[in-house]
Amino acid sequence: MKITTISTSLLFTLVILLSGCVSPKFTGSAIPENILTAKPQVLVINDAETRDGFQHAVEGWLDSEEIRYVVEPEGVEHDPQQLTIEYVGYWSWDLALFLSRAEIEAFYQGQRVSKITYNAPSTLHTAKFGDADERIKLMLDVMFANKSLQEATDKL
Repeated sequence: MKITTISTSLLFTLVILLSGCVSPKFTGSAIPENILTAKPQVLVINDAETRDGFQHAVEGWLDSEEIRYVVEPEGVEHDPQQLTIEYVGYWSWDLALFLSRAEIEAFYQGQRVSKITYNAPSTLHTAKFGDADERIKLMLDVMFANKSLQEATDKL
């Protein structure tokens, strides 16, 4: 009787722990096609509080896609004719440093036209420890309609 109770308790605990193993994922929507086909210059707002690697990943992706852009510090006035990109990234520590949450937003003509979010919950799931640079690039792939949310999430 005691063995059955202990086994049931262990099984219940295991189910609770494993149910918390939520995989990292992306959410959001791409920039509308009519804006992408217009190919406006991109204004990237450098978030001073986010690690420099985020900015480098954004610039590297824009360079690889041959998209014209300029980088300005926070607080600069937005030109409504430019596609403005703002981002924020948060890193967490769980045996190693990892990108736990990130948001990239795009604005055009005074309106938010896209927002992509990445979330890697602090659970037992080891997929949260992936390369932050690649995750940021996947976010931009979704934002610029190079990949679907599912395609990007499948790459994690």
